[in-house]
Amino acid sequence: MEDVRVYGDFHRITPKIYEQIKDANPFDQVEYDGDVLRVDHEGHYLMIDDFIEAIRDLLPENGYGHVEYIDQLDWVVTRYTIKPGKIEEKIVLIDNVVDAHQRNYGL
Repeated sequence: MEDVRVYGDFHRITPKIYEQIKDANPFDQVEYDGDVLRVDHEGHYLMIDDFIEAIRDLLPENGYGHVEYIDQLDWVVTRYTIKPGKIEEKIVLIDNVVDAHQRNYGL
């Protein structure tokens, strides 16, 4: 089993912004279409703080992003919401995510 799974998407990433952050990108899989940057990683622990801070500092006024960092060993999901100049972090136990989904949608 992998240690972590990390998925993210960042919107309003211009080619100029992408050029500024691409060398700092720690993700294995990267998809960029000229406006949206999608990243993905499954494997060992990954340090993403510097990368999401760089995006935070470069996002235009209408830019935003989200990252789901799933720690499969500690059984915790950290959800990051990135906006210009701001990163919000919310930690949720994976069991709570499953329980909430089951309560709202069933199995």
